[in-house]
Amino acid sequence: MKDRNSITSQLDLTRRDMLKGIAVTGAMAVAGTLGLSRFASAAASQTVSAYGVTTAQLKDWSVLQKSTGLKMQYAGSNNDVGVFMRDVLASQMGNKADIFIFEGGTQNILGPQGAYLVIDEKNPNLKLWQRTPDVWKRSAVVVGKDGKQYGVPVIGNADSFGYFPDKLGVKADGSTDLSWKTVYEDDRTRGRVGYDNTWNYSIGVAALYLKSSGKAKIADPADLSPAEAKTVVDFLVARKKAGQFRTLVSSFEQQIQLLSNHEVDVINCWEPAVREANLKLGEGATRYAYTEEGYYKWGHGAYIASQAKGRGNLDNVYTMLNYFLDGEYRALQARDRGYAGPNMDLAVEYATKNSWTPEQVESLKATQQKVDRKFAKPFVSTTTPSHSDAIEDEWQRFLNA
Repeated sequence: MKDRNSITSQLDLTRRDMLKGIAVTGAMAVAGTLGLSRFASAAASQTVSAYGVTTAQLKDWSVLQKSTGLKMQYAGSNNDVGVFMRDVLASQMGNKADIFIFEGGTQNILGPQGAYLVIDEKNPNLKLWQRTPDVWKRSAVVVGKDGKQYGVPVIGNADSFGYFPDKLGVKADGSTDLSWKTVYEDDRTRGRVGYDNTWNYSIGVAALYLKSSGKAKIADPADLSPAEAKTVVDFLVARKKAGQFRTLVSSFEQQIQLLSNHEVDVINCWEPAVREANLKLGEGATRYAYTEEGYYKWGHGAYIASQAKGRGNLDNVYTMLNYFLDGEYRALQARDRGYAGPNMDLAVEYATKNSWTPEQVESLKATQQKVDRKFAKPFVSTTTPSHSDAIEDEWQRFLNA
């Protein structure tokens, strides 16, 4: 077995994801210049550049400039760890981006390899660090396996699936705990399920279902052995051949489209896709499931690109990291996407001071209660399981079935 913490091994084990990512992100150039053109050159001194998952973005970054004087220049990636690793390592995205934002796990590889700087917890611009709870700032999302603090927590959630209550005959308010059987083995949904086509997002929840239902012995859905991965994929291949899945989904935009157009009844997706679909269909038309078994629980961290150290921009970078911990960012993310994160009390304080309606303030409190309810159940994800290469090989078998 190759050392999974080596750059060569990681790039090799994600090679197929990289090729797939080139097709998905057709606007990108080939490796070596990939993505760099997406940042404007000679950015203003008050501009901080970031590269990361699109769900970490605010819908309107102008509020940032009003409150901090900074401008955000954000280039989005999808949630595919292979694409992200390729861009950071092979394409040297840190030559342009000051900050990387991605789901926890990458810091275990990119931190020790020198792609991420260790966070200076005493930087005077990181004003909210001390009051940020350890459950967020010392989590496996932002601390490496080597014990070093590589990131600052940004957002977190517990993912499940979107659904139409009327199609399943359940309570319209979305309060019912549903089984993941709804996605995999429910005759009501056969042929009407959208399923994400990336292994890091989809194989773990299938493993969770098999473990919880007693259909397979799985030690840890987030860290499958090669034999366990084969068992899970055998199940998924059988369900695919049985016609359970209507389509495999490759992007956030496609998630929204499938729900908005009623092309699926159920889809394992990001919670903001349900919110965006409801903007078109009406409040409560679709719901995001509470589940019986558990969730794909995740967090995004913000990591400083090592190249940023030589650009003389670190004070602004740390101001930006502090913004992710503050009430404005937290309130807007909770309102627009349903995501929680550290210091939710500051979000409530911000909303109150800025004359948000009582309903909006209560919604912020409800978001925290929702996340607390979900986080009480199993399955914490990782983008870098111990046997990524074997899992990827098995996943290709599912895609090709």
